[in-house]
Amino acid sequence: MRKILLICSLSFLCLYASSQQGTLTGKVADSSAKTPLGLATVTVFKATDTVLVTYRLSTPDGDFRVPGLPLGVNCRVVISYSGYGVFRKEFTITAGQPLLDIGTVYMMPDAKSLDEVLVIAERPPVVVKKDTIEFNASAFRTLPNALVEDLLKKLPGVQVDADGNILVNGKPVNRILVDGKVFFGDDPKMATRNLPANIIDKVQVADDKEELMRSGDDNMNNIGKVINITLKKGIKKGWFGKLYAGGGTGSRYEAGGIANIFRDTLQVSVLGYMNNLNRPGFSYNELMQAGGFQRTRNNTVSNSTSVWTNPSGSGISINGVNFGGSQGGGGISTSKGAGFNLNHAPNTKNSFYAQYFYGNVLIDRQANTFLSQYTSDTVINNNTLQTANVVTNAHNIGAGAKLKPDSVTTIIFNASYTLGSQNEDRFSDITAFNTKTGPLSDGDLLQFNDDRLRYYRHVFTYTRLSKKESGRRVSLSHNLEMNNKFNDYATESDIRFLYPVAFDSAYEQLRRERIPRTDANVVVNYSDPLWKNITLRTGARYEYNGLKNTVNTFNSSTGGKYDMHNPGLSSDFSRASNKVVVLAGIEFKWKELAITPLVRGLYQQVHNDLASLPAPIDQKISRLLPGLAIVYKQLNISYNKEVTLPYYSYLIPVSDNTNPYSITVGNPALRPSERHNASVNYFFNDTKRNLTVGAYVSANFTENDVIQSVTVDEKGVRTSYPVNVDGSKSYYMNLNINKQYKNNQKFIFSWNTGNYMNRSRTRLLFNGESGWQTTLNYGHWAGVNLNWNDKVEWNTNYNLGYNTTGYTNPAFRKLNIVTHTLGQEVIVRWPKHIIWETQCSYSYNSSIPAGTPKEVVRWNAAVNITMLKDERGVLKLSVFDLLNRNNNIYAYAYNNVKTVVYNNVLSQYFMATFTYNMRAMGASKKVGGRERFFLF
Repeated sequence: MRKILLICSLSFLCLYASSQQGTLTGKVADSSAKTPLGLATVTVFKATDTVLVTYRLSTPDGDFRVPGLPLGVNCRVVISYSGYGVFRKEFTITAGQPLLDIGTVYMMPDAKSLDEVLVIAERPPVVVKKDTIEFNASAFRTLPNALVEDLLKKLPGVQVDADGNILVNGKPVNRILVDGKVFFGDDPKMATRNLPANIIDKVQVADDKEELMRSGDDNMNNIGKVINITLKKGIKKGWFGKLYAGGGTGSRYEAGGIANIFRDTLQVSVLGYMNNLNRPGFSYNELMQAGGFQRTRNNTVSNSTSVWTNPSGSGISINGVNFGGSQGGGGISTSKGAGFNLNHAPNTKNSFYAQYFYGNVLIDRQANTFLSQYTSDTVINNNTLQTANVVTNAHNIGAGAKLKPDSVTTIIFNASYTLGSQNEDRFSDITAFNTKTGPLSDGDLLQFNDDRLRYYRHVFTYTRLSKKESGRRVSLSHNLEMNNKFNDYATESDIRFLYPVAFDSAYEQLRRERIPRTDANVVVNYSDPLWKNITLRTGARYEYNGLKNTVNTFNSSTGGKYDMHNPGLSSDFSRASNKVVVLAGIEFKWKELAITPLVRGLYQQVHNDLASLPAPIDQKISRLLPGLAIVYKQLNISYNKEVTLPYYSYLIPVSDNTNPYSITVGNPALRPSERHNASVNYFFNDTKRNLTVGAYVSANFTENDVIQSVTVDEKGVRTSYPVNVDGSKSYYMNLNINKQYKNNQKFIFSWNTGNYMNRSRTRLLFNGESGWQTTLNYGHWAGVNLNWNDKVEWNTNYNLGYNTTGYTNPAFRKLNIVTHTLGQEVIVRWPKHIIWETQCSYSYNSSIPAGTPKEVVRWNAAVNITMLKDERGVLKLSVFDLLNRNNNIYAYAYNNVKTVVYNNVLSQYFMATFTYNMRAMGASKKVGGRERFFLF
């Protein structure tokens, strides 16, 4: 209630203050042509000390309106436009005349740059220069210990989410440059979360021209942005980082450090960490970006990296190997790791990197899974109580280079190698129950699973532009992946089946899988403007995929050794695929409309060899696949057709009974799937109003779709067998709206809302019953972010989820799941050196079974005490799960099955952590370019 009253009071004060302010209006035009000048910067300063009051950009018609001006104060308006001289005028707005119109301001062309014409104190906050937006850092105040990320949050049109991802006018930021150099590799978060804001002079935003060259279609709607940070004079070298250590109740601990050293052309990062808090030692952004372990973001990333977050923690996976934190299966993890990264950029044309990282994770997992299969008036329940210990060790090494031998040529190469192992000891107590016949079975399952991975990948790209013909270019790329997986699954099963006849089933077996795989491709694209409005776009792609899957199953002999080969559960499968795709299209362009009809010629030859079959299965595919792309301003319309081979494991006709309650069998007769894809994408951004709207709609129609035909026998054992079906359809839509109010730096406000809907229709085959199932997933979200003079920050978000599956066959029961989540974050910086923070979330899931709360409230809180010079030291006293109500329960529905999973989680603990931040040497004590005292 107090928070609500505080927010209402602040809103009232803001409304009251706005009613006591004046407004300046006018128009900006060219002095000779009398044409309006859109996106001119209109800045108002206090005339006495040139303190910035506010600013606006003129409309495309040259009109401007600047509200929120103080009454009775002598002010100065400065109007600037690239290529024109600066206009200055002093004025005073009174209570008797709160609206002042200065008429049309005629700007005189001037060859001098704005920096030469403007005095430093009158530099405008924002300048638009052709395709570049330039922000003056000194106009946006930040806190004494603020980082670049904090500065970016103040800039109009810029969004920075909780993970540090950046959007500018709705477009993602691909790279951040420092003084025009790829100084920090290509990771935006490397600079944003490590460089102090007070060393920044300007922030320039432009379209990512390199991504445009790689895409090959010249569609500006599909490319991201590049940010160039200009440092203040004299700040070109330094070092920064942090050290932290903490302990808490329940034997909880964390410790780690990261150090970065940069000397114009060289940057070195070193880190190490350990904790038992169910998360990596650094956040995903700090580890993969601040630690320098993903430097090739815009170079076609060499690692397959994923990150996830759940109510009890987060995790990181590289090339399928866990490098820290929790896993998707839940549990409590203890993580430790170390590594280094080196980047060398001897000049603006060439850069090199090398990196290594080691991660070790120990997970203690306890999970209770309830699986309900619905058919007619019968429900078959399978309940599994599982305990497991999982140990993962992983090494990742990488190196690469980016070269520009001349102004029109770019060469990129990077390579990585991952060495990983995972050992899991798992014990499961499984029971099955039929609502009609009663108990079906009861048994124990003991598994020892050992996985090893050897993964190598390299990527090479070459792009060259024509020096003579604008728009003509050729690009060549090559990708090679060698992925060797070795899996040993030892299973000891002891099950008593109770229906229809009671009997005991016990066996011991070892299943060995050897899966070496090689994937390679070569791609070439060529674009050539034939005439003024007609462009030829051609390309070719060759792919090779080679795979072997050798499965040998051994039963245990009387001596306890796995030395009795079981040919019925063993197989030897190999696949060799050669695929060629040739593309040709003609782009017709008229003003802002571009239409590109295209055709792809597909030829694919696949050789499948299964030891269990008398002869290999050879598949040949020859197709002409049509396509169409239409672009009108920010509207994209596209259509294409694709042919996809079934996944290799679906072809192996050998039972996998590693889980005796869920058996899978392959089908070597599966045919390729053919899919028609159509989409409409619209993007709108109003720079003047800081408004972004995005909408996306797609439809897919599939023939020979691969689905699972499922049978559940009288004992409750489920067997899945893949088959082809026709008539699968899916539709998807997404809408997102974001609005910002950032012209008044003392009160920054933004909101966003949106929704998505996915509707799919496919066949359901279950125990001989057949029918169509239609699944609808709908979600809606909304969020509000508020910053009042950096003293109070309030962030809130709400998500609604709705999932329903209906059936044409009355034998299946309609399934519904409704979820609600609400998150609140409040940060208060008061009094000086004290930062209060709290995060509270509420979640509701309608499908949680009776006896367990469907509603969960999680509340974390902390107080940060800053100390030492420049507030480099931070003592954080925190409590996790203040209400002691944390749980990790989730539910989902698929086909005619509903699954509910209960995982063990971290319980409530208190923590004290001290962090020492090492800021960049040579940084000025000024904040945002101005001397300022932060007073509360």
